[in-house]
Formats: sequence, C-alpha cells, structure tokens
Amino acid sequence: MKRFNVPADFKKETIDEYERLHDKYPGSRVIETYGNITLGPNFGSGRVFTQLPKTDLLDLQRYAEYSKKHDIEFSYTLNAPYLGNAEFTEEGVARIKEFLRDLDNIGIYSIIIALPSLFDLVQLSGYNMRIKASTICHITNANKARTYRKKGIDKIVVDESVHRDFATLKRIREAFGEKIELIVNTMCHRNCNYRQFHYNETGGDSVERFNEVGIDFFEHKCMLQRYDTPSELLKLGWIRPEDLHYYSAIGIDYFKLQGRQHVATGGHLRTLEYYFKEDFDGNLMDLLDMFNDRYSFKVHLDNKKLDGFLKPYWDNENFCKNDCSQCSHCGNYAKKAIDLDAAGKIIDSAKEFYNQCDKFRNLVEAVNPGAASSSEEPDDDLDFNM
Repeated sequence: MKRFNVPADFKKETIDEYERLHDKYPGSRVIETYGNITLGPNFGSGRVFTQLPKTDLLDLQRYAEYSKKHDIEFSYTLNAPYLGNAEFTEEGVARIKEFLRDLDNIGIYSIIIALPSLFDLVQLSGYNMRIKASTICHITNANKARTYRKKGIDKIVVDESVHRDFATLKRIREAFGEKIELIVNTMCHRNCNYRQFHYNETGGDSVERFNEVGIDFFEHKCMLQRYDTPSELLKLGWIRPEDLHYYSAIGIDYFKLQGRQHVATGGHLRTLEYYFKEDFDGNLMDLLDMFNDRYSFKVHLDNKKLDGFLKPYWDNENFCKNDCSQCSHCGNYAKKAIDLDAAGKIIDSAKEFYNQCDKFRNLVEAVNPGAASSSEEPDDDLDFNM
C-alpha cells in the first residue's frame, strides 16, 4: 500500500474526492493532509502566509474532524526554521504552549517541526503529539535518521537531495524504520546553493511580516538556476509516478505532495490521481507544479520520454557523483524529452525577465546610507550581531 500526504485545502468535498480515488485505486491511499492556520495565532511554517488558504482554528477543527471520520490524519506545520529565538523566552514559551493546548483541544495530535528547540519544547509540554521531522531538517544520511529515531520522532521527511541515491535511502530506511516520507513533486534543485537560506526567508514571511523583495529574490534565483540550461530540469529532485516502484522495493511507501500555495486551483487532486495511477502522459513540469499557471515560463518536459532515466541510479549506487562536468546523463535525456529550440526561447525570455525584475538590486542601488544617516536617526531595532 502506497500512503500519501497531501496539502490541505480545508474543504470537506476534497476529502470526499479522496475516498473516490481510494475506491478507484485500492493500492494507494491518502492517510494524511497538512497545513496551518493563517488567521489567528501563527508561529510560522515553510510557506509564505499570503499564498495559503485563509483558515482559522475553527476551520481547522471542522476539517480535521471530518478527515478523521475518513481515517485521514491532519498534521500541523510548525516548521519554520527560525522563530526569532522566541522559544528561548518566557513569553515565547508561554505563547507556544498555549497554542499547543489549543491544537490539543481541537484534536490535532500530529505536528511537523524543523527546529531542534521545538522538538524539545513539544515533548516537554506533556501533550501526546506525534512529531514529524520536516524536510527542512535536511536528513541526508542514516546517522541523522538514527538521531531522530532515538529522540522518539514518529516520522521523517527525507531531504530531496538524496532521492536518487538508493543506497543511502535504503540505509536511512534501515536506521529509522518504515515511516520514511519522500516529496515526489519537488521543484528544488538537488544541489541548490540557496535552499536553506530560502527556507529562512520563507519562515520569516510565513507570519504577519511580508517582504516582497526577499520573496522575489529567492524565487527568481531558483528559477534562474532551474533554467540555466534545459538539462537543469532533470537535476531537480522529482520522482515520476512511473518510478514509485523503485522506492517501494526498498521499503519506502510514504509519499508527500508539496504545494500548499497551489491548492486553491484544485490541481492537487489531478496530481494525486496520476501518482495513484503511477502513469502520466504530458508535461512533467505541469504535474510537479500541480497544473498551476503561476509561472509564465514553462518548458515542456515530456514525461514519457523519461522512461529509463532513473534506472542507472538504481543499478549503480555510485552512478551520480554530483559532478556534472564529468557526466552527460541528464543532458542526453534532455535532448530526448525537451524540444531544445523551443526551450531555448523560453529560457532566454525567463532569464531576461528575472534579471530585469530584480527588486533586491533596485533596493541596493536606491539606498544611499550617507543620505539616510544625515536625515534620519539610526534604527535601534537593527542588530547585525545576531
């Protein structure tokens, strides 16, 4: 049985649709949805709050109660990588414990966390909550996985950078146990220089604060890395529906769809069915993005022409050495699965747009510290010794 974790849209009718899919595909099942409220107490997560469904505690309670009637768990995302050190203050601990009490009162017993301090805080608070270690924990090997097992963590989400390293995944599975979860539709580059810093920015913009300059900075950097060459699209950490069997073969049957910012369009249901079916004929980039039109520049990556792409990784544990200058595997499959001429035009347009629409550069060039210091008092809230 393949078990799926899906971003919550907080709609009861979506739970009903999951039941329809369960009947149609008995080998797969949604066992969990995840998300967080955006109205009321909010301690941050891995997504910008303005992109998420408008939800309060009452909405969450109703949704979670309905889900449980269909044997679907709800996990609360409290996985911001930084809380401004609030968890080390009396006021901060009081607010967090009060919020945990609220979650417990409405029947939320599963929580997703990234910060080590929050793991301890939740466990010390006395609530019987199962804890999942977020992908933001960057669990990339058996030693890290074993540490979370010893700490009593219920489930871990493995870092997407090792999705094609089957020997490492097998060792992680042996070290932790069966509750290993993989994000299948990830758009993250497996060797992204911005990943942790992007999560730090997102964590800050997942509460009341909202900094468009920072949001655009990392999203645009990601897009420019993704579109450096067409073959970069094959270096993202995605898992095709057709390739789930490789992971089941090493004992991993927990899979996650990411994209809480896309659920308003309903594309997560379409995406989920293709993963249940384990077959998709179309543009893989559409599937990964949950058929969302938020991005104007989208290269067509023919999913069916990627058959066989993953097999060398399975056959040879040393196949990928993360040194693309010495390997042409992704480039060769890019030639098969992508119209390079058409892709080149899209990529050129994307690069032009993202390089021109650079709010951070505009900000830096517009700020004149000499002029600011002569007309304004220094901001005592700025602390560069954090």
